[in-house]
Amino acid sequence: MAVKDNVVFKCFYYKPKEKYNAITQADKIKKRDFLSCNSLYNYVSYVDTGASNKLPKDFTEYVGNNEKSCGAFNQNGLLNDKQKKELKGMLRTTQSCIWDCVISFREDFGEKYCRDYEQAFNFVKSELPKFFTRAGLNRDNIIWYAGLHENTDNKHIHISFFEKEPEYYKNGGKLSYHNGTIPKQVLIDSKRIFEQKLTNATAKIVKARKDLIERYNIDLSPFKLTKKVKQMMLNLYDQMPKSGRISYDSENMLELKKQVDNITEFLLCGNNQTYKSYCDFQDKLCELNEWQSERDYAISNKYNEDMFRRLGNKNIEIAMQIGRLRDRTRNQEVFNSRQRYFEKKMRAKQLDYLLDCLEYYAKVEKQEMDNFKAYCDHLEYLRKKSEYENSRHYDYEM
Repeated sequence: MAVKDNVVFKCFYYKPKEKYNAITQADKIKKRDFLSCNSLYNYVSYVDTGASNKLPKDFTEYVGNNEKSCGAFNQNGLLNDKQKKELKGMLRTTQSCIWDCVISFREDFGEKYCRDYEQAFNFVKSELPKFFTRAGLNRDNIIWYAGLHENTDNKHIHISFFEKEPEYYKNGGKLSYHNGTIPKQVLIDSKRIFEQKLTNATAKIVKARKDLIERYNIDLSPFKLTKKVKQMMLNLYDQMPKSGRISYDSENMLELKKQVDNITEFLLCGNNQTYKSYCDFQDKLCELNEWQSERDYAISNKYNEDMFRRLGNKNIEIAMQIGRLRDRTRNQEVFNSRQRYFEKKMRAKQLDYLLDCLEYYAKVEKQEMDNFKAYCDHLEYLRKKSEYENSRHYDYEM
């Protein structure tokens, strides 16, 4: 049996009144006037106070009655009188569609998860910008305000917003505002997301994913990588593009995505503790799928895909680190080989030079020795000559 809806999400939009036929679409013109604050009592006042006794009679049924409000607020908190006056001025002059949304909660659900201004403010501030993005609107080009209302049956949040400037090109390049239509699937998905956010239904799977990633990162530490894992990383690195953006979802990595997933699966199952964390993550994913199925929400595989994306990017990062280290090592080896060859050649040249020097000095030494011997012989000759001449001189005197 399907679970009763905890959250109801409705969204309407109203164009500037000149775009409506005054006869057939008078009701929409009247609601646009009310939303754009063209009367003393208007939608800002209603959101701010919650009182509906001053509403136009044909509008009372649309917004409900006998309510009270926490006060109108925007992303910065509760609006003061000056801010409300400025907001009304912008609503009167804007040519944008004005959207009117209601997020209504089942009584017990609202009392538990959106019981006061603080919970409502934190929820709307966090989730509304994401809703704008899903709806194809620029969150930075939106002005919004909201208020939490209460009555005897349930609590609900009124939200109204409009665009600051036209950003869409239509009719031959003319800038225009958004046409107002928000895809039905976006509203359905947002209803599911709002309930998950308020109940924190995804908290367990987010924690399990965090634990798994931390455990996985331990396995990818330099001391944990096995020879086989390193080789898988190097094979991936060798096939990676050498330029452009390199990540799990980048276009130039599409052909390698399966290879990255294979590494992820190998590492997830390669360690008992990591495998245990992976199984825990899958258990929490099954619980979330059951939770969505009970509420007739479309089953999303985004958490599993996100897990493979995160781990895949980690694989790519490690593969690049290992590959670049190998390349540097190879380059160093080539450099060292060349350096050794150069040094060997230099040593050979130095030895040849040294031998040449020794040979030269040996020749110089021999020459000096020959010169010294010739000098000594000459001195001996002179001595003997002197003796001979002295002896002859003595004989002559005799």
